Amino acid sequence: MHERRAKRLPSVPPPPAGTMGTTRPPGDVRVGDFVYLDGEYTRVRDMRSAGTAAHRVLIFAGREPWVMREARTTYRPIAYG
Repeated sequence: MHERRAKRLPSVPPPPAGTMGTTRPPGDVRVGDFVYLDGEYTRVRDMRSAGTAAHRVLIFAGREPWVMREARTTYRPIAYG
């Protein structure tokens, strides 16, 4: 008898502590949000317009800028108080 091997999806680490994930369009991303790229959560340090409100160039510490072209789950620190 032939057994099927279950395909394992790569595991995604838990989001940064004290954050909440929400799907946001590029125009709603803020400095300080986290984006999951290349297997890790990276904090947005700065951003630039990419010529249209529908695109943003996100700038991170320690990696190349990345153009956000569509809505994506970002993780925003939860405000207490």
